Amino acid sequence: MNRITETFKSMMPNRTDQPDIKSFKIIMYSFIGIILVTFLAGGITFLMSLRGAEDTLVPEVRGQELVEALVELQRRELYPRVEARFDSDPATRGTILDQSPAAGSVVKAGQRVQLVVSQGAIVDRVDDYIGRPVEEVRDELQALFSTFDALVRIANVTYVFHQSDPGTIVEQDPAPGVDLSGPTDLNLIVSRGARDEPIRASSYVGLQYTEALQRIGRVGVPFEFRLIEPAPGRTPGVIQRQQPVAGAEIEEGEALVLELVPPQNVPEGLVFGVFQHELPRYPVAVELNIDVLSPTGERRRLTSMLHPGGTVTVPYLEEHGSTLVLLRYTTELTRTVAEAAE
Repeated sequence: MNRITETFKSMMPNRTDQPDIKSFKIIMYSFIGIILVTFLAGGITFLMSLRGAEDTLVPEVRGQELVEALVELQRRELYPRVEARFDSDPATRGTILDQSPAAGSVVKAGQRVQLVVSQGAIVDRVDDYIGRPVEEVRDELQALFSTFDALVRIANVTYVFHQSDPGTIVEQDPAPGVDLSGPTDLNLIVSRGARDEPIRASSYVGLQYTEALQRIGRVGVPFEFRLIEPAPGRTPGVIQRQQPVAGAEIEEGEALVLELVPPQNVPEGLVFGVFQHELPRYPVAVELNIDVLSPTGERRRLTSMLHPGGTVTVPYLEEHGSTLVLLRYTTELTRTVAEAAE
């Protein structure tokens, strides 16, 4: 041990050393010291790098727009990996459907976060089905929405006489090109083939206007209620005349006109009037509905009818201030406030 100590002392600069040897020792040990300090600094830096990035909390980005989600992840020093897929809801287009890791997870800064972004619905508007076989359309919709919730489903199919081949769609509601905002019922009118016999007018004379409206609404021909002046022998609220007369053939596009005297002695608070609206001509009779909204907000169905369009006239006896709403299937076309007939 003493020998090692003596050797170490002899290597260090001391008073007995010649000046040139002493200077050499000082320079050599200074150089060795610089090397050791450099290695020490590098080792400390390396050890600090092994600590890794700081921990960060994964934010909740589901339901956000993609740009908002990217900004939020960037603030947390997280990096996105984006995957796109279709969804059953058109309103989700461009928003985040799912993420991984889940919100609230603690991860290292710099980690990637998987984002699933909605491309919207696989279809975003109503297609044109007119002229196609109804069964072909049914199969197409079933295949289209085999994976996702059905955005378009056939709700009602009405068969009418038409010159098209039997089974051919001749009218649809909603119309082609309407944007989809959610699950939508598709109402179809389908040809049952050409009518073998002409349509002949039934007898409506002597019926209350409410009964006449119920009957004629099932025929699918245009009709018009006209008010006439009271006169001896004319019973208010009852059909007095019709044109064409009962049994006569109704020409295509011809309206069946029913004349009646307005009801007399209408109870206080009620009003008798005739709802009237001009519609475009449809290739076939479509389902029209009239709802009544009372002043208190209650809603009920006044009448339903098959109507080919043109002039729509419907008499009513309703509470004053009620609102009458005309719908084509479930699509609102117009509304008006109940007022007394002039």
